[in-house]
Amino acid sequence: MAPQTFVIGDIPAIFLLVILEALLSADNALVLAIMVRHLDSAKQKRALSTGLAMSFVFRFAAILVATQVMRLWWLQTVGGLYLVFLLAKHVFSSRGHAEKSVKERSSYGATIVALAVTDVAFAVDSVLAAVAIVKQPDKVWVVIMGALIGIIALRFAAGAFIKLLERFPSLDHMAYALVGWAGVKLIVESGHTFEELNPGALPFHVPKMEPLVFWSGMGVILLLGILFAVLKPKKSDPTT
Repeated sequence: MAPQTFVIGDIPAIFLLVILEALLSADNALVLAIMVRHLDSAKQKRALSTGLAMSFVFRFAAILVATQVMRLWWLQTVGGLYLVFLLAKHVFSSRGHAEKSVKERSSYGATIVALAVTDVAFAVDSVLAAVAIVKQPDKVWVVIMGALIGIIALRFAAGAFIKLLERFPSLDHMAYALVGWAGVKLIVESGHTFEELNPGALPFHVPKMEPLVFWSGMGVILLLGILFAVLKPKKSDPTT
């Protein structure tokens, strides 16, 4: 790595990267919250911290070899399919059975591994975007600092999502729909990256999912989820 330099102008660049990380990782925070919900409160916090620490180690390494990160398109595919699976499992299983199944089959260690792998899948696009913004070899530390601050913010955002879902259980369906949409995004991104690396290998064109398309989808799901939560009939209290 080239010798690193610092000037006052690097500070705005760090803030820009933090904002970029927040925009690219909003769906990531929700996914992490869903993945640790079956753990008790203490283990939730420990799992989030451990999983994100493992993710930062990957991001640090990925920043140093950014040109090779694109070749991890298959990891985005795996992550995307897993998120779509989470949505399908939620839809096709009764809620009680699904929660019981998750609690029985998902150990703390397995959850940590799933957190790390999923966050790595999400990290591919943010690492590439950050390196594209800060291109100077003597400013790698700026990218690393932006990623570190962004990951810390992500940890607290995931915790906030957990509390929100605990307070408003009726938003559960909306949360899983958002997770599934994030999975679709990862799958599309992986196909687009594969096509860029291997021109002509696919019999069809895979366009890049534009931010406007992704966030419009998120907005529609949020709106429908909130309407469902508001209009859903409340269960009568059996004690009355």
